[in-house]
Amino acid sequence: MSAAKTTASASRYPGPSDGIAYLYFRTTPRDRWLLAMLAEHRLLTAAQIQALCFTGTRTMNMRLAQLRQLGLVDRFRSLAGALQDGQCYRYVLGPRGAVLVAAAQDLAPKEFGYDHAKLMRQGARADLRHTIGARDALVALAARGRLAAWWDEYRCLPVWGDLVRPDAYGVYEADVTEPFGFFYEYDTGSERLPQLTAKTRGYARYAAAYGGHRPILFHLPDPEREQALHRQLVADPDTRRLPIVTVTATLAERSPAQIVELGSHLDGHVWQIVGTSVRCRLTDLPAHFQKSGIALLDPATADLGARSPVPRAPRMTTVKT
Repeated sequence: MSAAKTTASASRYPGPSDGIAYLYFRTTPRDRWLLAMLAEHRLLTAAQIQALCFTGTRTMNMRLAQLRQLGLVDRFRSLAGALQDGQCYRYVLGPRGAVLVAAAQDLAPKEFGYDHAKLMRQGARADLRHTIGARDALVALAARGRLAAWWDEYRCLPVWGDLVRPDAYGVYEADVTEPFGFFYEYDTGSERLPQLTAKTRGYARYAAAYGGHRPILFHLPDPEREQALHRQLVADPDTRRLPIVTVTATLAERSPAQIVELGSHLDGHVWQIVGTSVRCRLTDLPAHFQKSGIALLDPATADLGARSPVPRAPRMTTVKT
């Protein structure tokens, strides 16, 4: 092939000097979805990423290494109990990934508010265990296709922060029920129970302000703490009529297979309704609370969360290397 033909053929494709066009060319829809998820949730573990959008560890590690080489993602490592090798990595949005996500939202990088150093400092934060544990549960539901929306605590803050500050807000959907919004609270057992109960009074103020409720899901570390919380909530006139349900699950960081198992667990008859001994499925909550005379608000899927990615990965396409 002549040099002229080689140059002409090569010029059809963007090169590193072409900026956003090159980054877009080098990424698949799944890659760009993952970058948007990292922008929204600030941190995902390797295990969570695999559960969400990869079928195997080797394939995931190879692709994440390529994305890191492009500057689209970055990572740090911290101790993770029994997890080994690449599963110990925590991934964040890289500088060039921020450029790509900002462009998709029609924002300049400065408007996007990206702070690489702050993202990397998460590895030194005392609440990292809480952050990863809370992500595990929402990832587990998202991996089962149960979430139509998922906002993290930072997205919730400007929307409801004057009343409540949940660890997450989600919209649960399944074929057998209408989608419903819920607030999610993840408890590691570090707070005293009166402090935990006091947080729920904000949800009473929320109901008064909005004229309705959304189910409040508490994830607790063990049955003893769960039952102690139930006793306190039932004894408090401000909280006994709130649509609160609780579940227990171990707090150890999970592998991809354990995240899948957690999703199956959370989709089962494991949620105890406050004030009763009944355990039900998430799909049963709207009917139960409506029968109890508790008005549920329609799910919020837009508003300030309009830029949040739908927590469902696109189908795999050919990877550009």
